[in-house]
Amino acid sequence: MPIEYIRYALVGLIIFFAGVAQSAVGFGYALFATPLLLWLGLPLQNVVTMVATCSMLQASIGAFKLRASVPWQHVRTTTIIRVLFMAIGLFVLKRLAGLHIAQVRLVIGVILCLLVALQLLCRPRPAVSLAWYWGAIANVGSGLLAGICGMGGPPLVLWAMAHDWPSKKMRGFLFGAFAAASPAQLLFLSLSFGPAILWHAALGCALLPLVYLGSLVGMPIGNRLQRERLRWLAYALLAAIGISAIVPALLGSGK
Repeated sequence: MPIEYIRYALVGLIIFFAGVAQSAVGFGYALFATPLLLWLGLPLQNVVTMVATCSMLQASIGAFKLRASVPWQHVRTTTIIRVLFMAIGLFVLKRLAGLHIAQVRLVIGVILCLLVALQLLCRPRPAVSLAWYWGAIANVGSGLLAGICGMGGPPLVLWAMAHDWPSKKMRGFLFGAFAAASPAQLLFLSLSFGPAILWHAALGCALLPLVYLGSLVGMPIGNRLQRERLRWLAYALLAAIGISAIVPALLGSGK
């Protein structure tokens, strides 16, 4: 079998399993998909575009299914702030896009491990409401990370987990926030890298069947399994992906 066909099959598997993960726990599409697609040798800006498209489709499906539980006022505020700071993050992405692929993998691997560590260390006791500045920090950080590497979920996850929301409301908020900001992210990417980047958005749309299948598999898992057990499993897998991106680059074998 030609190597390109194998690569396409691996891309499809990654997109599917990332959809399963995000549907189950409410986050993680880009966290799972981005490092693995970079491992296949795809350019960072192409990966961010394709993953943003697939994440938007999957999050839209999730938000629709949980629409009665989505706190839309929070979603609107979050989207406005995230979109503003996404533009700044995309400026940094243009700088990263000029690096060697091994350097990009190292940067993304470090970011991923730091984000996992942040979520493991910051486990606040859920409250009815939080001070406004915590939301501002989460939204700004999420927008910057979404622009830089497409992995803007963790700050929002930490903020949502700090509320005493039921599982469906928390996942509904995350789905709604990811779906609402993705069109602006794709627009910024096309302005930054040219209209040709939208070919990878079209490729993401072509993968909709796999995205939808991942949602069908992941949603029941998220509804039935204990959230803590599922989250720890996700953290372990994410940490393994991050370390696998860092080690080859440090050893010089990721070139």
